[in-house]
Amino acid sequence: MRLKMIFALFVVYVVTAAPLFLPGEWRVVVQPATDDAVEVYYEAISPVLVRSYEGIEPFNRAQEIARLRAEAYPDDLAPPYIAHGGSYRLIAPYVTMRGRALASPVISGAYWSEGKRVTYEITPEVRPVENSQAALTRVAESDGPIREPAALGMGIRAELNRVVLETDAFDQDLRRRLADQFGGLIVVQWNPFGSRARLM
Repeated sequence: MRLKMIFALFVVYVVTAAPLFLPGEWRVVVQPATDDAVEVYYEAISPVLVRSYEGIEPFNRAQEIARLRAEAYPDDLAPPYIAHGGSYRLIAPYVTMRGRALASPVISGAYWSEGKRVTYEITPEVRPVENSQAALTRVAESDGPIREPAALGMGIRAELNRVVLETDAFDQDLRRRLADQFGGLIVVQWNPFGSRARLM
C-alpha cells in the first residue's frame, strides 16, 4: 500500500512539474534549476548498470592520468570521465584557456594483460565546463549538505560537472538552501527508495 502511494504521488508530481526527459540519458529532471533553487532529478536506472565494459581498460588508465592532471591543476580543469554509448571517449573538461591546453595532450601508455603487453594512445575530447575540480572538491568535502536530514549520500559526478546530493524526499527549502550556499555547483538526486548507507 505504501509503495502504491509513493508511486501515485510520483506520477502526480511528474505530471504537475513538467519534467524534462533528457535524450540519451537515464535522468529525468523533475525540477529544473532556477535562480533561487537547485535542480532535482530522478534516475530510474544507474547508467553504470547498462554500460558495456569490453575494451575499456585503456580508457580507465587514460582517465586515471587525466584525473591526476585535474588534481595537479584544479583551478583550470574539472574531473574527467569516460563517455559510454557507441565508441568510448575520454572527456577532459576544462574551465580556463590554460586548462584547455593542459587537457588536450594525447595520453599514451602500456600495461600487461593476460601475458601480453598492450599499448594505448588516447586523444581526450576536451569540453568547456563551468565548475573546476577545486570548486567541486570544496563542496564535496564540506559537511553542510550531507548533514541534511533527507541526505543519503553525496559525491562528485563528473558527467554532470556537479556535486550530487542524493535524498529520499522532496524539500523545496533544501533546494533553496543549497542554491543560496553553493549555486550551480550542486544538484539533488531524488531517490524515494534509497537508504543512508554509503557515500557516492
